[in-house]
Amino acid sequence: MKVAIIATDLDGTFLRDDHQFDHGRFQAQLDQMNAQGQHFVVASGNQLQHCIDVFEGIRGELTYVAENGGLVIDNHGNVLAESLIKPTLYQELLTYVANEPALAGAEISISGKQAAYIRPQDDSPIMRYYLSRLQVVPSLSTIDGHIYKATFSWQNTDANAHADLINQQFAGRLRATVSGGNGLDVIPPHVNKASGLAYLQSHWQVTASQTAAFGDNGNDLEMLREADYSYAMQNAIMPVKQMATYLTPYDNNHDGVLAAIETLI
Repeated sequence: MKVAIIATDLDGTFLRDDHQFDHGRFQAQLDQMNAQGQHFVVASGNQLQHCIDVFEGIRGELTYVAENGGLVIDNHGNVLAESLIKPTLYQELLTYVANEPALAGAEISISGKQAAYIRPQDDSPIMRYYLSRLQVVPSLSTIDGHIYKATFSWQNTDANAHADLINQQFAGRLRATVSGGNGLDVIPPHVNKASGLAYLQSHWQVTASQTAAFGDNGNDLEMLREADYSYAMQNAIMPVKQMATYLTPYDNNHDGVLAAIETLI
């Protein structure tokens, strides 16, 4: 056993482009990890319920760093840590995106504790895939309660410039991080996958030298820095490849994470 924690992103990393993975191969690996006292951590920008649905049918101990680090929870429903967007700041964000011409045309989804929320005009099969507990509401400004994350996406547009605008406007109060080519997540400034992983390292008394992490995109960079065994996917963007210590033997469509896990357990 080389490491005590194995953490992985989902889309573009653990999952193939068709959103599937080799269930039998992973179940055998998880059985071995659980027997050896190793922790498997799902670290994703996605909604918690979506992460749970991805692993439907898998038996064993899993821990989730969901909502880009906004929620850390085990598979028994025990919340270990969470970070929320303050309601007044949430309203200010919605107003800014609605009125800034450069951000026009954004599709929006909101991740809350009880559900995810979208407007009728943003309802689509892709939204319904990623948002398992979904409520379509007339106005996002009327949502009350726990809010972990706001997600914005634009058709055929690189989201990096949009993230820069939001980060300038809300410097020190909110942070936008690109989760894919066209989309970005807005979360509290101290929140990222790394903060969730660091919490678990402290919780389990595990060091970076005992941690492996896998990622492919910009919102994985901080998490990879928390792991001495940091792996970029073969299909990762260049900044991730430059930052990581290792490269997976295969890309996400050829089970690169599962192949690397076999060398770590």
